[in-house]
Amino acid sequence: MSEELKDAGRVLPSAMVWATFFNGLLGLTMIITLCFCIGDIDGVLNSPTGIPVMQVLYNSTGSFTTTVIMTTVLIILSMVGTITVIAATSRQMWAFARDKGLPFSSYIEYVRPGMDIPLNAILTTLLVSLLITCLNFGSAVALNAIISLSNAALIFSYMASIGCIRLKRFRNEPLLPRRWSLSKWGAPINDAVMCFLAVGFVMSFFPITPLPAPVDMNWAVVIFGFVICVAAGNYVVSARWHYVAPVALVKEL
Repeated sequence: MSEELKDAGRVLPSAMVWATFFNGLLGLTMIITLCFCIGDIDGVLNSPTGIPVMQVLYNSTGSFTTTVIMTTVLIILSMVGTITVIAATSRQMWAFARDKGLPFSSYIEYVRPGMDIPLNAILTTLLVSLLITCLNFGSAVALNAIISLSNAALIFSYMASIGCIRLKRFRNEPLLPRRWSLSKWGAPINDAVMCFLAVGFVMSFFPITPLPAPVDMNWAVVIFGFVICVAAGNYVVSARWHYVAPVALVKEL
């Protein structure tokens, strides 16, 4: 979505830093508050509502009305968050398809005349999301594996991008011209972030309990390996002949 911003080279990095700071601060506040209000953990987990957070709200307020109101607020926040995620994901899918990096790129990248939104990319994103959600009707294990996979894939994308920058710093190669920079703190920050992400990446594949049965196993590692193989195969067979990296377009400009 940076392509839709004015002065993205300065505004976007600044927005990312401040968003991370305030999200971390508010998230920490929420976790501390939850720890003080959670009460009996077994009672919350075995709540007759089937939703532990609702039981926590009721234990804290003692009022059904207040619990319903606060739960409604959470539902609305989840809906709004879903809309923003779909918007960001569809824009990213459209940009990747425009660069010929996805199968069926010609369909996904197509924007209908008179429309300013990538409708095909949005519909594709919604379809994939709905199909993944339907897994919960057949197997909770499969859905949990997909959720763990999304977390691992997100962390891996951070590691790949930061790792490339860190490698260029290590080789003393010049970085691309930029409006926003970490200056001399870039290398140590990259190192600290890579160490932090590495731990999170490995933990994403851990099962909930030690020595799990097949039904309790976290199969995300298998799915992650499969996705990597499919992506590599797509690159070797097709994408490497058609894919145009964004950096090539930047250099042309």
